[in-house]
Amino acid sequence: MGKSQKIIVFQCILICVFFIYLAYRIYQGANTDTRNEIEWGVSTSSGTFTNYKDLTNAIFVDSYVVKSPVNLNMQTSFHLADGTWLRTIDGSSGSWGLGGTPLGGNPFKQPLPEILHLTFFDSYDDQFYQLIQPLPKEKIYDLFTTVHKGTADDTDNPSPNIYDTFDIGFAPKGWIILYAVGAGTRKEIGSWQAKKIDADYNAIIGLTMTGDMEYLKTHDIRKDDVQSALNDFKKRNPAIYKRWMDGTLKVNSDWYKMLQTKFPWNLEVNAPDADWSGEYYAEYANVERYEILDDQLAADKTHLKAAPVKIGTWLTYKPTGVRYYVEIHMFPIPKWSADGYIPYYQDPNLALYFKNFQELFPLSSLARNETPAHEAEFGKIVLDFDEDFKIKEAYLKRGKTIRSLDGAYEYYLAPQDLRRGKYIAEEGHPHFLTAPKIPDLTDPVFADRD
Repeated sequence: MGKSQKIIVFQCILICVFFIYLAYRIYQGANTDTRNEIEWGVSTSSGTFTNYKDLTNAIFVDSYVVKSPVNLNMQTSFHLADGTWLRTIDGSSGSWGLGGTPLGGNPFKQPLPEILHLTFFDSYDDQFYQLIQPLPKEKIYDLFTTVHKGTADDTDNPSPNIYDTFDIGFAPKGWIILYAVGAGTRKEIGSWQAKKIDADYNAIIGLTMTGDMEYLKTHDIRKDDVQSALNDFKKRNPAIYKRWMDGTLKVNSDWYKMLQTKFPWNLEVNAPDADWSGEYYAEYANVERYEILDDQLAADKTHLKAAPVKIGTWLTYKPTGVRYYVEIHMFPIPKWSADGYIPYYQDPNLALYFKNFQELFPLSSLARNETPAHEAEFGKIVLDFDEDFKIKEAYLKRGKTIRSLDGAYEYYLAPQDLRRGKYIAEEGHPHFLTAPKIPDLTDPVFADRD
């Protein structure tokens, strides 16, 4: 074979290799779901048993996400359905409804997860828990890719109104709630019961902390760590610690399951000489929070919703055309936490308010959250205002049945800030414009009074 023939053969081989590679990349691309390439992060949050100004006195579910250096099954990680690993996290939690970023939780771009493999240790229970849970793929994709209109969209510096973080919420006794979190928004993805598991504390947590197995063989660090957590509990709040230890404070996950329940209600707002567009923002008992603006009004009419803790909405005074923002709190909330109230375990004011929903919608339950309600099942939260846009009456109505929401009061009223768009209210106006018509049941042991 001559030199020129060898060159031709070599070129043919290169061309064949190139086309084989090209065909492989086309095949690979056709079989890769690139639509899930989203920048997302992870936070964790622990249910709270108290509501204090000073967080050094607060008591939280003491769950610790573990990452064993020797056992891959004893980790918390996110995966695709085929088992492909995406990321691993570990560390302690942030506050309920807010969250804190654990190790490995920073946002970066990768496919959206389809399986959560969660392992954690609860010091108060002295118990390991594990949850291996397929995630609702389409629900997550919709939340993390669908952009809805936000209250800041028509400002100079709008924030992206989209979900970009998973928050793992730890409630008592291994109850797990997974949320999607965005800029000022939170929506629930799902909730599950983690299983109790037996595990070697030394190999999972001890080695992570010390790396010295010889030391661990001669020291009961599990007992020491659990006792340390209880000592910290006692230091933070001796009164609650005593009730915890003598069994008079019964803690379980039922409270959180109750608050997760969604109901068939819609909002109605009435005021003399005012136009109400139907738009509103709400914060809910299940720590969801989001706005329903004009692009979501129709869909919202058929959605089940948790009991709202706060409702903010807009009224336009017809004679002047001035648009006002008004905010109503649905039950007594301490003044110092009015702007950032997070439900705490068995808050008596919230419990009393919640009974109205339970009694008006007796068929509602956590198990029925994903079952659409019939049109006839829907009721209304009605807010009636006087001519000065001061709250006159709040009630829950279904058919001819009406339940007064006497704990509701007006927190804020202000015209829109014309410099900041259609939805942002002017600052500097007085707060607490009205007061609840019922007593504040706050227990000073569990929450600061005003």
